[in-house]
Amino acid sequence: AGGWARPHPPDGGLAAPPRAGPAVLALFMALAAAEMLGLVPRAGTALAAAGAAARRLFTLADTPAPVAEPTMSATGPAARPAGHAVRFEGVAFAWAPDRPVFTGLDLEWREGERLALLGPSGAGKSSVAALLLKLAAPQGGRITLGGVDLAQLPAADVRQTIACLSQDARIFDATMAENLRIAAPAAPDAALWRVLAQVGLAELVRALPQGLDTPCGEGGARFSGGQARRIALARALLPAAPLLVLDEPTTGLDAETEREFLETLEAATRGRSVLLITHRLVGVEKPDRVLRLARGLALPAAG
Repeated sequence: AGGWARPHPPDGGLAAPPRAGPAVLALFMALAAAEMLGLVPRAGTALAAAGAAARRLFTLADTPAPVAEPTMSATGPAARPAGHAVRFEGVAFAWAPDRPVFTGLDLEWREGERLALLGPSGAGKSSVAALLLKLAAPQGGRITLGGVDLAQLPAADVRQTIACLSQDARIFDATMAENLRIAAPAAPDAALWRVLAQVGLAELVRALPQGLDTPCGEGGARFSGGQARRIALARALLPAAPLLVLDEPTTGLDAETEREFLETLEAATRGRSVLLITHRLVGVEKPDRVLRLARGLALPAAG
């Protein structure tokens, strides 16, 4: 009583186990179908996201370079830069015709110099970085690298000479090694460990079970904000470019983490020409010279 009746076989042996009836089978089929149907919305969302990402990739691939590449002259290739000094000479630039950023900017970044460029939001600090990296071109005047007009140099050559750590440098949902090698795909593991040591992360990464194969998570989610910025800095240091542009490199960090990061930055970038673009100095940056952008001009900072 209280359960299924188990009929006894006529020979007195063990009873056969009861068979699942049609109702039980139908119940399991319904549950399985419901589970599968529950995956459909998620699959549809993932498919839509993948389609949107693919469209963005095709759009990017079809987008022309922001600055036209130099054409080969009849006299052969352009002269090679003699050194790494940078000069802005009477540069005029605007992102939109009715909003000029610079109308005659003169600026010198000397070879081997640590130059801080200060200014409020909208002063044109990031425009300086964009012009240096050939992400935009001046509408007047010229910018020279080692005495050669940037307009005469291929963008790839410029970006091998000038590395950049931007305020929105992205850490991707990939391994530590893959994130670092974005800047230098052929870099050996020894080079990765070298830059991780420079930014103070080598011991941490060595202690992780997967080491260089540790997934970073989207946006560096598996690490703290300060550690994610150090990963981005290590990536910028990997190509060993002689000039380094740091565009608001401590954006989003709290005061203590910012100070620690800047101390690491000062030590890790010794021996390079450094342009630190920021809205304020914390006091640990140790620049050789400080300029302030105001009204489209680069003026010596007072105090």
